[in-house]
Amino acid sequence: MQKTATIGKAQFSSGRMLFLLAMMAQLQLWDGIITQAFVMNGLASENNRIAAHLVSEGNYLLLKVAGILACLALLWVIGRRYPALAKLTASIVCIFYLAVIAWNFMVLFGG
Repeated sequence: MQKTATIGKAQFSSGRMLFLLAMMAQLQLWDGIITQAFVMNGLASENNRIAAHLVSEGNYLLLKVAGILACLALLWVIGRRYPALAKLTASIVCIFYLAVIAWNFMVLFGG
């Protein structure tokens, strides 16, 4: 059974929000893993100079995970007060990272 809390007129469903946050975190993490693997193996280059530097030093995934955790915490807090905004934001981030991952594979495989 899902826990819900009524805040103002909106309901916060922790089960749905947890699903969106988990999906968002996985997509961001896969983006980091794919980027690290492609760049470190010479299959691709990173155009973002900061990210390219972090990948070459091996700190990229560590900082990516820290950023993911910060985003998750922020969206969870926002979701308690503005559930619709948090769900919309998490959904947009998921769509964005799906597009980024698809783009990475299209570039790699010449699609």
